[in-house]
Amino acid sequence: MSISEGLKTNNDKRGNGAMSVFENMEELHKRGNGAMRVFENMEELATDLGYYVSELSEAAVKERGAFAVALSGGASVIEALGKLTEAPYIKTVDWAKWHMFWVDECVVAKNHPDSNYKLVKDGLLCKVPIIPSHVYSINDTLSAEAAAEDYAFGLRQLVKTRTIDVAKSSDCPKFDLILLGMGADGHVASLFPNHHLLDEKEEWVSFVTDSPEPPPERITFTLPVINSAANVIMVVTGADKADTMRKLMGEELHRGSLPAQMVSPKDGNLVWFADNGAASKLVSCHCHS
Repeated sequence: MSISEGLKTNNDKRGNGAMSVFENMEELHKRGNGAMRVFENMEELATDLGYYVSELSEAAVKERGAFAVALSGGASVIEALGKLTEAPYIKTVDWAKWHMFWVDECVVAKNHPDSNYKLVKDGLLCKVPIIPSHVYSINDTLSAEAAAEDYAFGLRQLVKTRTIDVAKSSDCPKFDLILLGMGADGHVASLFPNHHLLDEKEEWVSFVTDSPEPPPERITFTLPVINSAANVIMVVTGADKADTMRKLMGEELHRGSLPAQMVSPKDGNLVWFADNGAASKLVSCHCHS
């Protein structure tokens, strides 16, 4: 259901995967790039991510009775969440307290191959007992601009009821978790390099009609919302991301040239989950079991 329709109806522990951490963590945290975990393969990455997300869910439910999570598009993001559909998480996670949102979405029908809703439904929602009224998809009958306005309106209502927490420093919604992928060009959500939306400071949700990747029309969370989250996870896989990762973790770049470098939660945590291919050019990184 759409977000408006839904409104009407109602720690540092690690898994078993091999991982690595930047040796110079003080510099990494000082620059706001967060912690880095690198894995031999997707299986190990997904194992650790499943445990990590389950811990975040448990903490949020215990603290405020709900877990508000927003996912971006990208097959690697959903694949990385695959362990949550298996034992023990299928039974131990309090799925009834989950509220699922989309960081960005293509303005297409929900059954369209480019739909992020369809991607998440097929890979996660149809396999776990999340309450249907807790799933807030976009209204796919609207234009990009109207869909963005509708989604933002729904978020505001849910912040009022504290289904989504509020960030005291920005008055933006404070999602318990925002999970992002990254394109080879460094884009996150539907925020592309050197796009004017990177400078948006007022709107929570905006729209794109000129996406450099098809389809051209999308809606997307803006950086103020992403950077107000309590936790942000960046899932980056594939050797085609290696050069971009090296640039991201190197010198500060021209603002907007790599949107992923602008992800820096103000009062939250940022953790990168990368496979060996994506991290292959990070010379200060090492893997261990």
